[in-house]
Amino acid sequence: MQTATAHRTGQLMVISLNNYLAVEAAYGAEAARSAMEHLRRTAERHFGRATLRSVHRHEMQLLVSHAPLRCLPGGSAAETLCSVLMEQPYRWGDEEILLSVSAASAAVSAMEDPLDDSLAEARGRLALSCLQGAQIFSRSHEAVAQYRKDMAAAAGLMRLVRRGAAFFTWRPVAQPDDPGLILYYEAMLRRVGHMGEQIDCADGYAALDRLGMAYLLDRRMLSDVIDELEGDPAACLNVAISSQSLSLNLLGEETGWNDMIERLKRDPGLARRLVIEIADNGGMPHFRDAVAFVRGLRELGVRIAIGRFGSGHASIGQLMALSPDAIKIDSAFMHTAYQSGRNRARVSHLIGLARTMSPIVILDGVESPWHLHIAREEEAQWVAGSHLGRPSLRRGWLNAGYSATVASLTAFNSAFQAADSGGQRLPN
Repeated sequence: MQTATAHRTGQLMVISLNNYLAVEAAYGAEAARSAMEHLRRTAERHFGRATLRSVHRHEMQLLVSHAPLRCLPGGSAAETLCSVLMEQPYRWGDEEILLSVSAASAAVSAMEDPLDDSLAEARGRLALSCLQGAQIFSRSHEAVAQYRKDMAAAAGLMRLVRRGAAFFTWRPVAQPDDPGLILYYEAMLRRVGHMGEQIDCADGYAALDRLGMAYLLDRRMLSDVIDELEGDPAACLNVAISSQSLSLNLLGEETGWNDMIERLKRDPGLARRLVIEIADNGGMPHFRDAVAFVRGLRELGVRIAIGRFGSGHASIGQLMALSPDAIKIDSAFMHTAYQSGRNRARVSHLIGLARTMSPIVILDGVESPWHLHIAREEEAQWVAGSHLGRPSLRRGWLNAGYSATVASLTAFNSAFQAADSGGQRLPN
């Protein structure tokens, strides 16, 4: 008698358009239905051989008989599909609409009908996705207008990224008493303005964050930074991603970061020169997932930093649970320190608090000699800001010279090894 495994012939793939309701509210029911049809056509082209089983509002079920699909580990097949479906925005009239997609699959047998067990298994995996897409809780004119405005800004930024018109600049994190000694370089996304000037992409990224789609750019930026690390063994680099993206189940069970993790596993030297900064703009919406995500990266050798400390929304308890290797004080506190003695005291207080949570503290916002004086008064270990180095297209680690590069690599390794060995403060 043949076992059930012998009858396995393919996969039941369940695909969810997470922002279906938001698209329906902002652009109309026909736009949402048309977006689902767009997903169906794209998915069928991707698999080559697929049978549509059903489409019901935001959910689509495909039966896929594709041998390579069965060979892919974990959620890699679903992850690849999601990347394909989200790579290009959906065009509705004159509007570009970014689609938030999750997917999961379960093995099926030719004997199984109506596939209830496989469907339940796939939906269970899909339910672990952290992405629901920002919803429009009020269908007021103001809420709809804001959603459409955010979508236009977010889609515009992603268009620049796809065309290569948005690019990284690199900002050093340096010692205040020796600006040539660099801890690492921060990747900062910029675009070119009408006059040829560099403009940051903060507004477009904030729109992505409000839409619940920051991961669309986070995945791209992390991949590009890993490319830079692969390109030069002297580079020690930092990239900031949204707290929304902190999940190994981002797009479904074990789906969302498999490709990046595999790259870091293949070359552990990359992970040991990578710092992922958590941009705490909206708290930790999926805290348990975030802890597991951070733990998994740290096991690979990746360092974890917390950005915007003092202005973020995560609680002190949450940040402590993440055990960050580095904390960066939000630049806003240095920018207002001159206004009053109370504001100046806040800088000191935040540095002291950060030191109780992390062995490496970075003071951001050092834009003038006066700011540098404060940093030295506070015995800050590391600083960032335009007074010591503006974001530049030049890859500073390539231009520093051999001895300076060796010194910076030594500083990076020494700083984080001290973090590993018990969190004592480094001498200045």
